[in-house]
Amino acid sequence: MQKALTTRFLDFWLLGGASILVWLVMISLQGFRGNWAVGQHFSQLTATTLSLSLLVNYPHFLMSYKLAYTRGRSFVVGHWWQLIVVPIGLAGIFAAAYVFYDVPVRSLRVVSSASQVVGAWGANGQVLAGPRLGDLLFTAAFNLMVFTIGWHYTKQVFGCMMVYAHFDGYTLTKAQRDLTRWALLSIWGMSFVDNNIGGDFRAWRGFSYSSLDLPDIAGPISELVVGAGFVLVLYKVFYAHYKATGRRPSANLIAPFLALYVWWLPQTRQDEFYFLLVPFFHSLQYLAFAYKMEDARLHGSHNRELRATLIVVGVVVLGWLAFEFVPDTMDSRLGTVDAWGMYFFFTSAMLFINIHHYFIDNVVWRFKDPQVRAYLLG
Repeated sequence: MQKALTTRFLDFWLLGGASILVWLVMISLQGFRGNWAVGQHFSQLTATTLSLSLLVNYPHFLMSYKLAYTRGRSFVVGHWWQLIVVPIGLAGIFAAAYVFYDVPVRSLRVVSSASQVVGAWGANGQVLAGPRLGDLLFTAAFNLMVFTIGWHYTKQVFGCMMVYAHFDGYTLTKAQRDLTRWALLSIWGMSFVDNNIGGDFRAWRGFSYSSLDLPDIAGPISELVVGAGFVLVLYKVFYAHYKATGRRPSANLIAPFLALYVWWLPQTRQDEFYFLLVPFFHSLQYLAFAYKMEDARLHGSHNRELRATLIVVGVVVLGWLAFEFVPDTMDSRLGTVDAWGMYFFFTSAMLFINIHHYFIDNVVWRFKDPQVRAYLLG
């Protein structure tokens, strides 16, 4: 019997196949947006994805917390940096932003000096300009989120590929695994560069933050590196393996690999797909792994169906509370929009969970971890 996370057929669509198909449809119909039968679906996509977030995006974040913090005290203490220090540090940043939001950055000599140093290196000193301390702290958090998200996406795709290589008995050498990993990570580097060229201010939910204004030449250089990595993986990994063994990689192994390039390359970018659906399909990938872990953990347990239902309902409800209801209620009660022109708690919750999620997954999904080996790879 072939191994799978859910079923072989469903895994193909969850791990990347569905995203490639939807991208092809959206790219093909892009030129027909003036037609009502097409244009209405593009225009309604924001509302559609917001609703889908309740069932897919938010639960994928909450499942990472469950997988980490239900492993017992020894696991949490053993990974004290990611599971204790990081969340406390992030909470401290947002607490400081709330208390000292209106403090002028120009009154902080150390920040002014740092801004001059950053500018002297050719980067955008505006990232340290404020004008208020709260603006500065949120700008730093936004750029940290952009940094960690790209790394997280690429590492997850690498994990998808390595798990299916294990399922398929598609043995790769260490050099081939390393080449694949670094080729994927180059996409993260390219996305970070792409997000920080221009030095302009960008808005999100009433908050404006500045990019780093990296040199324009960094864009095409990073894209050339990505292209070279893609070609090298095709030749040094897939073709070399075929030449040595006569075996081709399965569609389930290839799907997440190709999907990541569709998701992130500027040349393949379709705006609604990039901003709205890429996070959705990334979350689908994650939930396939979470399902495998929880299904194996609950196997043979008493009231298995009831426990599984409670987990599903719990992560959906808690996700809605964490991302929407609680922060929106606090913003309304404390008048943050009137005071600072931004949804303070809504933005803080989004930043906190996105950034911490990366650190959580850094310890939860390790192939040498006994639970991963037993429940995911076993």
